Amino acid sequence: MEVDDFDARTATFSSWLKEMGIQTNPKMALADFRAEGRGRGVVATDDIEDDEIIFSIPRNAVLNIQNADPLPFSRRLSEKMPSWLALTSILMAEGQKDNSKWAPYLAILPERLDSLVFWSDSELAELQASAVVNKIGKKGAEDMFASYITPLGLKHSSTEMCHKVASVIMAYAFDIPDPSDGLISEEKEKTLETTWNNARLICDNEELEMRAIKPIPKGDEIFNDYGQLPRSDLLRRYGYVTDGYSAYDVAEISAELIVSLFRNGKVHASLPKLSQDGLKTRLELAEREGVYEDSFDLVHSSPDEPSIPDELLAFLYLLLVDESHLKAISNSESSLPSRSKLTTELAGEVLVTLLQAREKEYLTTLEEDDDLLENAKSLGSNRHGGSSAFWRKESVASSHARGSYLFWWQPSVALGKAFQGWLISAENTLVGLPIYLQ
Repeated sequence: MEVDDFDARTATFSSWLKEMGIQTNPKMALADFRAEGRGRGVVATDDIEDDEIIFSIPRNAVLNIQNADPLPFSRRLSEKMPSWLALTSILMAEGQKDNSKWAPYLAILPERLDSLVFWSDSELAELQASAVVNKIGKKGAEDMFASYITPLGLKHSSTEMCHKVASVIMAYAFDIPDPSDGLISEEKEKTLETTWNNARLICDNEELEMRAIKPIPKGDEIFNDYGQLPRSDLLRRYGYVTDGYSAYDVAEISAELIVSLFRNGKVHASLPKLSQDGLKTRLELAEREGVYEDSFDLVHSSPDEPSIPDELLAFLYLLLVDESHLKAISNSESSLPSRSKLTTELAGEVLVTLLQAREKEYLTTLEEDDDLLENAKSLGSNRHGGSSAFWRKESVASSHARGSYLFWWQPSVALGKAFQGWLISAENTLVGLPIYLQ
């Protein structure tokens, strides 16, 4: 029978915090959230004021190369390895020691991770055309493990273990303003809900301090996150999704897709195919002007930022402009026009074509994803079905190209005007145009 030592490990960790000189506010306590499908968290046992210290960590309690016990390969770590690989090696070495200074902390880190690097090919296939699949970097990481970690001769340093440790670092490490990046020894197995984020790590003082950034009422959970991550990154790093990050979702349209449509003459009925030489000239010019990206992010419209980036509009302009204007720009006799002049009727129609093409890269419809989501028994644990469908249904295929797209089926003139009004005004929040995109 499996022994449940969850509470015992929590108690050992709490005692260890005191031994390490980590000061905790008496108004906070560790809590067990397993009943909600989570692990440990931190809750306020009394009202916490804005800017009140929740806990403070001496810098010598940070798990990094400088604070770890000397190892035979320490010099090699500091001289040759990328910092994240060096920390991976240190964490693996510390985890294999019975008397590690950080053993009680390491004991409460998760044993199972659902970040995308651990998904099977069939599971990743559920994400279909999502751009996040190309950002996992599993093969590249394994090449680096072989080059840097395998030669160190660490025990139990299999590729799977390297992935696990590196993923723990990705999920649980903080960057601190110091020559070395460290894994801070604190309980951080907390759900990352940007909407509820109420604490921030402050590194200005001698000790690292977690401070409240707003009043935290008694009974509330204390959250700290990594900033404005789109849910695609949440899925890639942590293996789950949540509505708390939906405001930061983005849709990615690749330059490869855009170029292929122009090359094949499928971007607009009035436009001929662009020749290979013509494309080459325009792509080189786009790079020179700093408007070429491997992919372009479409974001939620806000008072500070419109949904369509300037770079995408300028890139489309260079692909659409006639030869005389192209030559003038190439010879530096003319510059790229302002945003208002980039938002033409034709550009709007081309953008709609691009979004339609992006949608077609997916094999299922929004309705089919909704059915899959409805039938999923548990979003948190069913990564084989519900969770990936939940993420995917908010992606470009699901939200941008449906009937809610205000100018989707409008006549071309009206479309152009709607497009111009939408893009020019950053304050226009796209009435009827929700952008829930990954």
